[in-house]
Amino acid sequence: MLKNTYTTTLIIVLLLFANKLISQEKRNVSITSELQLKAYFEAYYGYDFGKPENQKRPAVFYNFTDHNQFSLNTGMIGLNYSGKRIRSNLSFILGSYAQENLSGEPKVFNHIYEANLGVKLLKKHEFWLDVGIMESNLGFESAMSANCYTLTRTLLAESSPFYLNAAKLSYLTQNNKWEFEFLFSNGWQQMVHGYPSFGHTVKYKPNENWLINSSSFLGRVKLPGAVPLLTRKEYRIFHNFYAKYEKDKIGIIGGIDFGVDQLVENNNDLGSWVGIAGIFRYQFHKNWSATIRGEYYLDPSNSVAQLQNIDGLESFGGSLNVDCHLGEIFMIRVEGRILSAKKQVFELKDSPSNHNLYVGVSGIIDLWN
Repeated sequence: MLKNTYTTTLIIVLLLFANKLISQEKRNVSITSELQLKAYFEAYYGYDFGKPENQKRPAVFYNFTDHNQFSLNTGMIGLNYSGKRIRSNLSFILGSYAQENLSGEPKVFNHIYEANLGVKLLKKHEFWLDVGIMESNLGFESAMSANCYTLTRTLLAESSPFYLNAAKLSYLTQNNKWEFEFLFSNGWQQMVHGYPSFGHTVKYKPNENWLINSSSFLGRVKLPGAVPLLTRKEYRIFHNFYAKYEKDKIGIIGGIDFGVDQLVENNNDLGSWVGIAGIFRYQFHKNWSATIRGEYYLDPSNSVAQLQNIDGLESFGGSLNVDCHLGEIFMIRVEGRILSAKKQVFELKDSPSNHNLYVGVSGIIDLWN
């Protein structure tokens, strides 16, 4: 009951903000010149043709996980402060994303999306130190569907961190073509009780159409077992690379992830995984666009897929997405997605299956940017 009250209140607040923005033809709510109020809301209905009895999609998914019911995936509200030498973000989140990604954190953090503070270290250069809970530097997708080409996330994104608790040094060159980041974090999507870890990001923009990105993670992780005795501690090396091209009506993204785990107690015990995705978007009307996606994912050691009673995952997938933009802040998305695995890792009417078919529709109010 309390959860429904929070959700209803959030919807009402967002709609009030939306009306304000429409009248002003802006996408932000400025409290002062430096302080903005931001919000994001995405409700969805999804149908998994596997018809799971528990009304949940397969365990490899951490977004849009409810089957055959109307749900909230991400409901967020927060504040952003942008001064000349100081910047900060504080925002809270509800929905399927929070349930699936934050439930393992202490309760006080179960609804924190970001909480960070940044200081500009050089007056005449974009050289910043940011500390706190922030969006992950890994991958081309985020928790907000409006920032992605597709409604659902790729298996690459679902298997890598959406957030980090980190200290980040970042530098943007004066010609805006190169951006460098170095991160010291609390671990692989871990707000507390993690291990000291490191990471980097290098972004290169040769022109206004291209973005080339390289990101990494290096640290220790704890992999839960069926019982506490089977919990594993491993060293993890992970790299994400993607290239993005956008011009006029066309958008293209190609990405590849590769990771290796090494058991702390036994250096000969290695596991690795790889994921590849390609996405093509075409805007065929000023308010309409269509997107196709192909992906391949291989995790033979079950290092990050973490499926129960399954010895690894190998899957091919594809999806078709249609978006309708209703002004600057409203969007409706429809997606059909199919995954085909080498082994029977999915379910069809509570029986093992090699295939998973999903159709989803979502409505978005985006007051974040």
